[in-house]
Amino acid sequence: MSREKNGDRICEDNRRQFLKAVGLGGLVGLAGCTGNEPSGTPTSGDGGGDGGDGGDGGDGGDGGSTETEGSNGGASSEMKMFIKAKNQPLTHLDPQAINDGTMIELGTVYDTLLDYKKEDPTVIKPMLATDWEPVNGAQQWVLTLREGVEFDDGTPFDAYAAMRSLQRAKNLEAGQSKPYAWIESVEESGDYEITINADGAYGPAPAQLTFVTTSIMNPTALDEHRDEENLGHEYFKTNVHGTGAFDFQEWDKGNKFVATLDTDNWRFDIDDPPANLVIPEEANIGTFRGEIIREQLTQKQRVAKGDVDVSRDINWTNTQEIVNNNDNVVLYDGGPDLYAKYVFMMCQREPTSDVNFRKALAYAADYTGIAEELFGTGVPWGVPWPQGIPFRVTEGQYRQNIEKAKEFLQKSSYDGRELKFRSIKGSTNDKVGSALVANFEQIGVKMNHEDIPWSNLYEQLTSAETMPDLLMYSGWPDVADPDGPAVRYWSEYWPPSGWNTAYYANEEYDELYIQARESGDRQKRKELYQRMQEILIDEVPIIWLYQEKYQRAINANVPNYSYTPGDFNYVPAHQFTKNG
Repeated sequence: MSREKNGDRICEDNRRQFLKAVGLGGLVGLAGCTGNEPSGTPTSGDGGGDGGDGGDGGDGGDGGSTETEGSNGGASSEMKMFIKAKNQPLTHLDPQAINDGTMIELGTVYDTLLDYKKEDPTVIKPMLATDWEPVNGAQQWVLTLREGVEFDDGTPFDAYAAMRSLQRAKNLEAGQSKPYAWIESVEESGDYEITINADGAYGPAPAQLTFVTTSIMNPTALDEHRDEENLGHEYFKTNVHGTGAFDFQEWDKGNKFVATLDTDNWRFDIDDPPANLVIPEEANIGTFRGEIIREQLTQKQRVAKGDVDVSRDINWTNTQEIVNNNDNVVLYDGGPDLYAKYVFMMCQREPTSDVNFRKALAYAADYTGIAEELFGTGVPWGVPWPQGIPFRVTEGQYRQNIEKAKEFLQKSSYDGRELKFRSIKGSTNDKVGSALVANFEQIGVKMNHEDIPWSNLYEQLTSAETMPDLLMYSGWPDVADPDGPAVRYWSEYWPPSGWNTAYYANEEYDELYIQARESGDRQKRKELYQRMQEILIDEVPIIWLYQEKYQRAINANVPNYSYTPGDFNYVPAHQFTKNG
């Protein structure tokens, strides 16, 4: 159980008055804002597909930490704009129906019930819930909710608000409801307490409640649109009603997302906040602006000039060049990330349904060359769990072995046909895909590789009939719990409701998976998860290619930049300081 340190709330009126007095309005103007309504009005723009994958969450946690770092307060001398660029257009603004990189922006305007420690994502921390406790062997979870929080229209956050949001996350057909199939029902057990009744014991519940798809939404808006198709998804695709640190201002689809600091936000009222909620006195970001910049060269030039603070998509060669040639840019090195490159092999259709053929391809891949030489900032992978996930098994780790690859190919049913290999359109995928095609040709396997827009690729992968033979994209477990990667191989998690994109199925694995997620015994979970990994290493439904190191060229004037694992959940810009 975790309990946030209680204390009398103190109003930071001086800070708020100061923040309102400094140039927030001017910053919005610079951002091209078209209005000040919290729900915002998107402007029209070019569409386009989006990349990434939604993933799932999981944590076996028994709670967070009581660590505190004093009260939030103070005031900075001048408010600044933080600009983060990426090449993937936002598809919509509904946080509970996300399959892509939209998560970066929506974490600024929405909150979840729980959070996790940036330095150690296995540790669950308070957010809108201050306490969480398993009951009846984790068949129920009781959450105590934070008081004094309001939505954009003054509606209070309370048990009803939390209950309605979780009900929608579970039942929304437009999103990924499968990760929340464990929720049987949600009850208001007090004005500021909810009880989540699980469909059987469910240890990873706290971590599931950290993910953006369980964002808490204004119950007034939810009730107003509850009878519409997909629980109001069309409305929430273009309107925001959250409790986040920033107020939504503008979304120009395919171009930008703008939000301004909410100077009346509940975060400013916390006495003795836990570390994840501390707002440093010197924090001075008044506007968050997410920009879509499709061209690598343009991203590179704008970071070098200092008019973009960080970009997600600059390759390693260009990153090094920017850092070495510009005094105003430094290298941020976050080490190995949970974000990784997968190649899914379609397990329900020949020849990739043949485990010997899958092993041949897995041994043909040049993990080290692609990760360290071609990509530059990759960590060779080769096993089901990435670094950072507890109970990881490394015995049997795949590395390139052409002799073994040819042996398994000879045992397989491969008949010489050319296979369809697809990935998301982009320079990195084009290079990595070409390298893999060359690797496979070394053992006599023909591949037709093509990069296509995410929207087209997503349409193909959501059906077993249209799924390519091989499909490469990057993904991540939402938090560092074994349930995160484990669910990707559960046979009930096939697309479109989940991300078992290899369409893998194994009865023993499924049984072990259910036992592991229902167990509250850490040692038993360890044994189960390790056996599950042994099965996966033997049957290799995926080529586990490499993990990415989180290394970015960032503006040297943002000394306390940080990110959340996977770089998709949110960027806590309200905690940043920008000098100069």
